[in-house]
Amino acid sequence: DRSGQWSVVSCFLPLVSNLLPLSFRSSSQLSGSHGPGFAKLNRREGAGGWSPLSSDRYQWLEVDLGGRTQITAVSTQGRYGSSDWLTAYLLMFSDTGHNWKQHRQEDSIGAFPGNSNADSVVQHKLQHPVITRYVRLIPLDWNPNGRIGLRLETYGCPYNSDVVSLDGQSSLLYRLSPRPKQMTKESISLIFKTLKNSGTLLHAEGQSAHSLTLELEKGKLLLLLRQGRSSSPDSHHLVSLGSLLDDQHWHHVAVEHHSTHLNLTVDKSTLWVQIPPTFTHWDHSQVCFCLSRCGIPLQSHLLKNFHGCLENLVYNGVNLVDLAKQKDQRVTGNVTFSCAEPVFVAMTFTGPQSFLWLPGVTELSSTATSVGLQFRTWNKAGLLLTFNLPKQGAVVWLYLSRARLHLQILKSGRAPLELSAGSALNDGQWHSVELISRQGHLTVSVDEGEGATAHASPPFLVTTGSQLFFGAIFEQSCEAYKHKGNMSGYYYIDVDGSGHIRPQLIYCDMTEDKTWMVIQHNNTDLTTVRPSPGKNQHMAHFEYTAEEKQLAAVIGQSEHCEQELTYHCRKSRLLNTPGNIL
Repeated sequence: DRSGQWSVVSCFLPLVSNLLPLSFRSSSQLSGSHGPGFAKLNRREGAGGWSPLSSDRYQWLEVDLGGRTQITAVSTQGRYGSSDWLTAYLLMFSDTGHNWKQHRQEDSIGAFPGNSNADSVVQHKLQHPVITRYVRLIPLDWNPNGRIGLRLETYGCPYNSDVVSLDGQSSLLYRLSPRPKQMTKESISLIFKTLKNSGTLLHAEGQSAHSLTLELEKGKLLLLLRQGRSSSPDSHHLVSLGSLLDDQHWHHVAVEHHSTHLNLTVDKSTLWVQIPPTFTHWDHSQVCFCLSRCGIPLQSHLLKNFHGCLENLVYNGVNLVDLAKQKDQRVTGNVTFSCAEPVFVAMTFTGPQSFLWLPGVTELSSTATSVGLQFRTWNKAGLLLTFNLPKQGAVVWLYLSRARLHLQILKSGRAPLELSAGSALNDGQWHSVELISRQGHLTVSVDEGEGATAHASPPFLVTTGSQLFFGAIFEQSCEAYKHKGNMSGYYYIDVDGSGHIRPQLIYCDMTEDKTWMVIQHNNTDLTTVRPSPGKNQHMAHFEYTAEEKQLAAVIGQSEHCEQELTYHCRKSRLLNTPGNIL
């Protein structure tokens, strides 16, 4: 197939070599001659490539291709005439330069092998082309006898993008008039991205009132076939595919209609759907995208308007966005031919040691403070936010436990202040949290109050300190916290790292010579000792705040353990035994 060969060759054009220096950005640079603009394959200008100020895993090199482009391969090279090259790296892609997505090959391996010297070129062809504007390369490893050094090239071809933006009130209606003759295979395809987890993408309906609907519901794509206008369950045919489709990344959707079945595709997954005999003939006379006011009689459950962007709407080979731009009379609607990008940026915490540290937070107000965030998870427990109250000698913990939101403030010498709100927050959907402290009043809200609000009036001011930690940052011992410069206080301890034992809130006593993990129990009050009936002994039951497996793990990793026991009795002979043996 010569046309196919030509297509492959034509989508293997160098994309970086002719870019201006302003198209390059980096985390840092060793000097002006080591800047990111010198990171072009086989070039020798400047110092012969890019090198950051420090060689660590916090560095990155970014290239702006100027517009959405199809990427098919990436090549890397070390810095010319040096000992500086990468041995492994990650590739990240973005349409905005803010919301990034890591590229993974089908073997789920995210890292790409790099170079073995400064001048040879190592190329990797992507198993599937990627459509993106920004490319970011993150060094993972480099020559141990040198520094991070890089020259690179990406290969691909221009990408035709017809985009519309919808604000929840927009729609695009395509009327098939006159009705085309029956085709053996009909298709609808589109690309979308959104931050909303629900909304109708497409509704197609014909003279027989049979309809096909594509709808987002809690981040999944639903395909709904309805026979006539009946609302009975028997008239519906429903399947779902995909998940987390509300992540503000582009997702491809296609529906192919054959005589007895449909092929529903979401990204790289395809589902074969058997259809009722009444849907053998596709008689849709009008197609409505981004349902709002398309003039089609609809059931109430379809009135969820889509809010986001659509790209390349193609119905039986006809680009509907292009027709709308040309003001074709078959297409009507109120859309914007661009894609409005939100300022929200999502971050993924990949494990118990993954966290975000926000340093240098100053107190803008001595009487009020607020912190807000959004999260989604399937875990019932996990740390969302923690910060110190330096002036109060206290620490604030905002975390999930049993799928509920909890706020806990621990201050030495006081009982913990605890608030809780919300429920079933581990459903994988986005939830908002807001913490507000104002004029002695503390409020925690979930989902803007819809998921409940909790209040308290602490006798001290709650203001953020010099640093905030988002996500998990659990050490395995109090000793580890001490080495980081922490003082005595309550900390979450994850005794087995990322193992199955969950983190536990434990008091760490940082003495000058030793560090103690203090685990409380329920029997600290004086207890009257009385022999058990018929027995010359007394039994006492202790319940520790840690679970048995946590206690076992703590004991196993400790150099020394002790439990204080105090015995009060007048004229007692308990310790007046031979050798003071009890």
